[in-house]
Amino acid sequence: MSAVVEETLLEVQRLVTHLQNAAELKDTALAHELHDELGGLMGAAAMDLDSVRRVKPALGQNTLERLDRVKRTLQEAIDLKRRIIEELRPSILDDFGLFAALRWQLKKTWADSAIVSSSTYPVVEPVFESGAAIVLFRIAQEALSMTLLRIAVKSTDLSVRADPANFWMRFSDDGMPDAEKRSEDPAMLLASMRHRIRVLGGKVELSHDEAGASALTVWMPLRRAGTAVAD
Repeated sequence: MSAVVEETLLEVQRLVTHLQNAAELKDTALAHELHDELGGLMGAAAMDLDSVRRVKPALGQNTLERLDRVKRTLQEAIDLKRRIIEELRPSILDDFGLFAALRWQLKKTWADSAIVSSSTYPVVEPVFESGAAIVLFRIAQEALSMTLLRIAVKSTDLSVRADPANFWMRFSDDGMPDAEKRSEDPAMLLASMRHRIRVLGGKVELSHDEAGASALTVWMPLRRAGTAVAD
């Protein structure tokens, strides 16, 4: 490989890393703004509705029913805002760690399906280097997205392991590739995962058995392992 090609590949890799980091920072900033600004406005509006409901002389029944409908609609908007914030930057990741965020994401992904989902974790959660937890969480989301593109999935499993120097996540399912779906999504998702973990010195491996079941393993070194946070 020529020096020019190598330099071009390095520039592309640096660009992809920059774009992923920029997107993460933008999502985090937007989540904070929605929480602080829009959340404050919606909370104030809800309190104003309660105040209007208690005015004297008392409002008519028809007016009170309309106020109640407006408040229910406002509450639905508040719930939507919360869901959007969690999609942009899961607060559970920052507050309770990666393992709790993974449990939340698995429950959210398979809640409305008949798929049997299982997961196992170490007793204690490693202390990750700065930025590693969100990278691992995004990789988990992409791995689950790949599973959603497959058919005849009846069960899935996430196995998380760690030792003082290494961290692994293994996603497996018993489904099959969708032969009728001509989409680049699986390949692009896999490429994204590999780039994310490469920045942390790790790698992603994907395998299939003869029946089509898949297993995706994510590995990275624990550069700042030692002190651990109880799970």
